Amino acid sequence: MNMASARQTILLVEDDFVLRTSLAELLIKQGYQVECAAHGMEAFQRLNTGTSKPFLILLDMMMPYMDGRQFQSLKRADPTLADLPVIVITANGEYAAQNARSDVRQTFYKPVNTARLLKSIEALAREATS
Repeated sequence: MNMASARQTILLVEDDFVLRTSLAELLIKQGYQVECAAHGMEAFQRLNTGTSKPFLILLDMMMPYMDGRQFQSLKRADPTLADLPVIVITANGEYAAQNARSDVRQTFYKPVNTARLLKSIEALAREATS
């Protein structure tokens, strides 16, 4: 287990059950705590009712009920959540150009290169603990 990542929480927002489950298992094996949400509304509720704020949000963009853009708008409007880092995971190639903001640290396109994703998460985990 990577000690830098121990007990740090990631909020994983992804509507695809298989991808959400496999990413959560991968992250848990790396020592992270993972909270999962199937859409933006559920994620926003978790952020507002959770006991600890995650250090990172992994966010799908195309989801039912509340998509990634709608979630980002609500998140950015809340001063306690606005600067929370986000890594976008999307199948939408147009997303990166349309949504370049300081809280979006990186965009990964599906299928996700998990080795690169883990390196990005580790860098943000180190940043969060320093």
